[in-house]
Amino acid sequence: MPMEWPEGKRPVFVGAGWTMIRRYMPRTISSNAKEAATMAIKDAGLQIDDIDGIFIWANPNWGGGGPDPRVWLDVNHMMQVMPWKNIKFWLQPEAVAAGSCGGIQTAALALGAGVVNYALVVRTGHHPAGVRYRQISSNRAAGNGAFNLTYGHGVGGAFQVVNYQPYLHKYGAKREQMAGYVLTLHDNAQDSPPAVWRGRPITEEDYLNARLIAYPMNIFDNDMPCDGVLAVVMTTEDRAKNTPHPGGYISGMSALPTHLRKTGIDPTLENLEQISRLMANNLYDASGFGPKDVTCKNVYDGFSPMSWEWVEAFGWCEYGEAPHFMQPEIIGRDKTTGKWGPHPVNTSGGNLGNGRVHGFSAVMETAMQMMGTAGVRQIPNREVAVCETGPYNSASCFSCVND
Repeated sequence: MPMEWPEGKRPVFVGAGWTMIRRYMPRTISSNAKEAATMAIKDAGLQIDDIDGIFIWANPNWGGGGPDPRVWLDVNHMMQVMPWKNIKFWLQPEAVAAGSCGGIQTAALALGAGVVNYALVVRTGHHPAGVRYRQISSNRAAGNGAFNLTYGHGVGGAFQVVNYQPYLHKYGAKREQMAGYVLTLHDNAQDSPPAVWRGRPITEEDYLNARLIAYPMNIFDNDMPCDGVLAVVMTTEDRAKNTPHPGGYISGMSALPTHLRKTGIDPTLENLEQISRLMANNLYDASGFGPKDVTCKNVYDGFSPMSWEWVEAFGWCEYGEAPHFMQPEIIGRDKTTGKWGPHPVNTSGGNLGNGRVHGFSAVMETAMQMMGTAGVRQIPNREVAVCETGPYNSASCFSCVND
C-alpha cells in the first residue's frame, strides 16, 4: 500500500552541503562538520536557528567501538560544533542496517509526525593516518572466522568475491566488463566538486592492470577510505514553499529483510538476489510506482560488484544483464554533447568516484538532482528517484518524487 503523509507534511529536500573528500585530510572532523552543515543550511535559504532536528548515523569505521571523538561524528559531537539554539529532537540509529539512508528515513518520519520542522542529516567519513582500512589485528579466529580470517578474508572487497565469482560464472560475464562501470564513475567524479578522484582520471588500461585486492577485484573496485562530511537539509512540503529550490518529496522507504539472509561465510548469490529483490519490491509497494518509472538512480557501490546486483534487484535490467547495462553509453554522460544516456546511474561518481563516505554521496546526489542543483551533472528528467545505500547485509533505501 502506498505511503501516505498528512496534508502538507510530505518531507522534502531543500539544501545540500559538503566538504572536500580527501585521504588523510589535515583538518578536524569538527571543522569539516561545521563547513558542511553551514553550506547545507545556506543552500536551503535558512538560518542556523531554523534547524530543530539533527539525524546522524555515526557508526565508526575505526577505534575500539566507542564514541572516540577523534574518529567519530556523533550527535553529541555535532551539537558542539555549531551555535545551535533550537534543537528539540535528535536521533542517532546505531543499527548498521540503517546506513546512510537511515538518517533520511528517520528524519522524514520525524518531519511527517510534526516532531521537527527543519532537519539536518549528516554523515562523516574518516581514515586516520597510519591505519590500514579494517586491518585485522586479532590473533584468534573463532566461529566463521576460522574459515575466512586465517586467509586474510576479513572485511570489505574480499567478501564480495564470494558472490562476484559465482555471478561471473552463472551469467557468463567477464571481469573486464566492470571497467565500463568503474570508468563511468570516475568520469562522473570529474564534475563532482568534493570527489577525491576529481582531477585524477583513470584509463581502461589503468583499471585492467591495477593491483589485485581479492581476485577478480582490484584496487579500483574498492572505494577509497577518506575524510569528509556531507549533509542535507529537509523540511515539510508546506514550509518548503519558502525555500529556493525544494525537490524530492519522500514517497517510500524499505530495508533489507536480513532475517532471510542465510548464515555462513556469506550467503549464496541466489539468496542475495532473493532478499535484494524483496527490499526493492517493498519500496515499490510503498511508493506506488515501478521500475520503469524511476528516472534518477543512485545505488551503493562501495565495492563495484554490488552495483550490478542492485540495478538487477530494482528491476532496471534483468538478472545477468547488468554487465551490459552498466556501460557508459547507457548510464553515463557524453562530455561532448553533455547528454546523459537513457538510464543515468550514480551521476556524481558514487562511492568509487567520490570516496568512502558510506553511501552518503548517493543520498546527497539524489537530493541535488531532485532539487535541480546538480549543475553540469543535472539529468533532464527528475520525476522519480530511488536511492539505496549499504551492502548485502545492511541495505536500506528510499524513493522520492517531484510532482
